[in-house]
Amino acid sequence: MSDAPPDPEGDQADLVLSWLRVVAATAYVPRSSTEVHALLASLLRRLTEALTATPPDVVVGLRVGELMVEGALTGETTLEGSLGVLADGLADAGFGARPVARLLAYVAAGYAAALRKRTLAQQENMKLALLTAKQRAERDRRATESRFREVFDASAVGIAITELDGTFVETNPALATILGRPTEDLRYRTLAEFIADEDEPPLAVGEADRRRVVRPGGDTAWVYLTTSMLRDDSGVARYRVTMVQDLSELQLLGNQLSHQSLHDALTGLPNRLHFESRLEAMHAQAPPHRPLTLLCLDLDAFSLVNTTYGHATGDRVLRTTANRLTSAVAGRQALVARVGGDEFAVLIAHDTAPPPVSTLVTALLAELSEPDYDAGVGLAVSATVGAVRRTPAEMSSAELFRAADAAHRYARSLGRHQWAEFDGHADRATRKVGTLATGLPAAWENGELRVAYQPVVRLSDLVPVRVRALVHLPTDRDTAELAESTGLSVPLGPWLLAQSGTHLPRWRTLFGPVAEEGEAVHRVLLSGLQSADGDLSATVNDVLTSTCVPTGALEIGLDTAAVLTGRGDAQDNLRTLSDIGVVTALHGFTGGPREIAMVERFGVRTVLLADPFEGWRPDWLPREAVPVRATLELIAALRSVGASVGVLGVRDHAEATWWAEQGVRTAEGPAFGGPGGVGDITGR
Repeated sequence: MSDAPPDPEGDQADLVLSWLRVVAATAYVPRSSTEVHALLASLLRRLTEALTATPPDVVVGLRVGELMVEGALTGETTLEGSLGVLADGLADAGFGARPVARLLAYVAAGYAAALRKRTLAQQENMKLALLTAKQRAERDRRATESRFREVFDASAVGIAITELDGTFVETNPALATILGRPTEDLRYRTLAEFIADEDEPPLAVGEADRRRVVRPGGDTAWVYLTTSMLRDDSGVARYRVTMVQDLSELQLLGNQLSHQSLHDALTGLPNRLHFESRLEAMHAQAPPHRPLTLLCLDLDAFSLVNTTYGHATGDRVLRTTANRLTSAVAGRQALVARVGGDEFAVLIAHDTAPPPVSTLVTALLAELSEPDYDAGVGLAVSATVGAVRRTPAEMSSAELFRAADAAHRYARSLGRHQWAEFDGHADRATRKVGTLATGLPAAWENGELRVAYQPVVRLSDLVPVRVRALVHLPTDRDTAELAESTGLSVPLGPWLLAQSGTHLPRWRTLFGPVAEEGEAVHRVLLSGLQSADGDLSATVNDVLTSTCVPTGALEIGLDTAAVLTGRGDAQDNLRTLSDIGVVTALHGFTGGPREIAMVERFGVRTVLLADPFEGWRPDWLPREAVPVRATLELIAALRSVGASVGVLGVRDHAEATWWAEQGVRTAEGPAFGGPGGVGDITGR
């Protein structure tokens, strides 16, 4: 049975580990790894609880930023890396782009504020030391004056000693620099004269606050002020001491961090998180019946550029692509974003009648196809594009992005340098299949998947001679095909062999009297991934050992394409299974010369033909029809190299009779009964 499907707690644990790796790479934290892990887990818990609140409690981000500083997560790039990991992880967890963006902005703000508070706390200690030095200087001025002067003059924080009415008595060079004026110009003036907002109340003793100061030329700057009293030995207040910290760099850092959390560092374009937020805003602002066009694209063979010329050249190609996409939509109400490695999105809001989607796509592709030269090397890229055009009344912003991505995936399935427009009907069918495919792991875990058996008959007398085991889930889609699309078929292969293998002795008893000597009684057809599995031979050996039946009682059919292309261990598996005596078969056989040669080379015992008539009934076609003649020649060629030929999907006895007349040995399909349990087979 499979492992339990992933749950939200598991996803959160993965995000904590990703965050821990960022912290380990960017900061020295004087704690054990276990303690840091516990801290990050608690912070992530706060963030997810804030996002799940109604409405999202984004202010929690302030406290998370503070706790990061308190936990010493303060490397130069720790916050930037943390915001990137959290943005991707929370978005992948299904939280809305806008709440996540706001929450992380509050985290950055809280982080910057906590850094500032920590700095001010350190400065407060310095201030206390300064005041102590001042008092000591009054008792022993000659011993301490030089020490006080050094601290006062060298401090990076502006310090003003004033009269009780605020008139400057003494100021240090740092304050003159912050205010942008020579020290001489500050004499006999007050700090209040430099505050930009005249309505601001005076700062009370012991309080701290942000204020804007005016510099020469009218420029303003934010500063952080704290004030205290300087008392004499008797406790009487004599002077005020005001500390002035320039917040310009912190403000710039905050703006920079906010920009980095929402933009791609390489191209400068909005990242996926920012794009989704902007898409939501533009969608909400657009008139309900004005169309929006969204294009999702990725570069063809971009990995080849990186492999051939190096990542520096690949980065140049990405920057060039970003610039050209931006230029292509210049003058429009448009947004270009980098939403993945080599993936971009282009959103256009149309104020007038929009041009055809094909015109937009052609223009973009033409813009990208122009070679870009560097060091004598000209590189041009093509792209695969998915497009959707809908009005806000027809489709939500999230659905619009999903639709463009779905169209892009379809275009990618057509090959490189292709484009496709969103098709609602085809998308519904694709999503239905996707729902079934992604639901298989849970169905398997819950015991809904079961092993069923399809009867296989000998066409010469229509007598059942074996069964085919298959994974069955009541649906109108092939369960094996669904499992193959998600990779679940890999663990399902050993499970199917082990589960169905327990009934091998029963099939041998049931079919042994009617089957020919050496003929298999149990068939399992494997998908391409299962055929390439490196553990296949060992799994088959275990099944045969546990059931104590001859190896020739089991027929294993491998995927023809997997063996022909040498996928994984498919060819080795075919050879090994034949060597240990298992009856080998190939299914999905189309009959090319290489395939026939492969049958002879590996000594394949059974060949199951793919449908050569594309759903047409062969018994209704004239014998001189090309598909009929080609099929007859293929059957003759296979029999000439010693292979038995079988077919699948036979609809009725008339069709079965036609195949029997052409020399086909076995068949299965609706004509002989559908999949059923052991009792269904033995009761027939």
